[in-house]
Amino acid sequence: MLDRAAPQRLAFPSALSALSGVEVTLPDWARPHGVEGRLLVPREACAEPAQAQWTRVDWWLAAFLLLEGWHERAWERRHGPIHSYSFRLRDWDARVWQRAWVNRIALFLREWAARESGTDASTLFGPLPRAEISISHDVDAIDKTAAIRIKQSAFMVFNALRQLAQGRPGPASSQAARAVRFAFGRDDWSVPEQMLDLERDAGVRSQFNFYADDRAKDVTRWLFDPAYDIADSALRQRLSDLVQGGWQVGLHPSYDAWRSPELIRAQRERLQSFAPAAVTSCRQHWLRFSWQETWAAQSAAGLSQDTTLMFNDRPGLRNSAAVCWKPWHVREARPHSIVALPTMLMDSHVYDYRPMAPVERRAVLRYWIDEVIAVGGEAALLWHPHTLADDYGWADGYRELLATLAERPSEGVA
Repeated sequence: MLDRAAPQRLAFPSALSALSGVEVTLPDWARPHGVEGRLLVPREACAEPAQAQWTRVDWWLAAFLLLEGWHERAWERRHGPIHSYSFRLRDWDARVWQRAWVNRIALFLREWAARESGTDASTLFGPLPRAEISISHDVDAIDKTAAIRIKQSAFMVFNALRQLAQGRPGPASSQAARAVRFAFGRDDWSVPEQMLDLERDAGVRSQFNFYADDRAKDVTRWLFDPAYDIADSALRQRLSDLVQGGWQVGLHPSYDAWRSPELIRAQRERLQSFAPAAVTSCRQHWLRFSWQETWAAQSAAGLSQDTTLMFNDRPGLRNSAAVCWKPWHVREARPHSIVALPTMLMDSHVYDYRPMAPVERRAVLRYWIDEVIAVGGEAALLWHPHTLADDYGWADGYRELLATLAERPSEGVA
């Protein structure tokens, strides 16, 4: 029933198919740890999936498969990396991304162990951990370049066509007009101080991830990579001011660096040469990511924490967990040396990929923050600094995010 040898017998996830979840009804004494009294587990962890009795579930296997993205690893082995686009995972059960199921399984097992010991969980294990939600910013742009005009206006046109196809001509027309204004407007993107002021007022100190590649750009990197040079004197002063003010500085590796320890190392060392504090954390640009290669490359490059694990096209917990952990290194049959912290939501989820009215946007922000608090978990949030400019108009969303965190004093915010 509780098979602690489950990870050892799964030498490589080659036999798994698309992830399918099974709802398991919990006993009355454990209902608070579920969602409406139920937990979602992978079908492979159930002895009898059709009935899914809680006493017939391999809970250790269920937690391991979800936490380690075992089904995604199998998919990647057969089809190659999806990088971070959930729509590429065909026939996937999207419910697995909607909750911190791994944390909830752990809380259930904690309660079960205490019950078997004839005591309460707090006495046996101590109090629940305090939730920790960190804010980070990928510095993708400091000026409105030609490449950004092309990328963002094209995305706005795509959204306009999608809304038109959904029978929404009004929003489609508005989005098309925004695309034209974005392509030809001359807005000022010097907004970092505005973001810092908001965080000072909220008592928050976040992390800014900077791009530091100095290679000549080919066409792909011209289009997708940031255009600034970290050696610029104004940026070097910005790095110094951030660190002195209590903010953290991390690396934002180039578009093509997701599996190259040499590129990541060179970029980390270049950023480190200008930053007055150790550069140990990163998030991959465009969330370019491979379960098999990215963490290994980052570790070899001298990094110790990564926040890349998320989806580009939707909010959610990609591995059903709000927990900071050392992922399993399949090739070497040991944990990676790097610590991974999932990122559950970014600005474009509630503006670009699924444009929302303010009421719906606030509800989505609250949903994800409340889920992490409910399980005493750890997760990151991402907001890009340049989106506070008028071209985007996403500053209100960032204010709402900070206000939502301030309304929930039970968690730590960094």
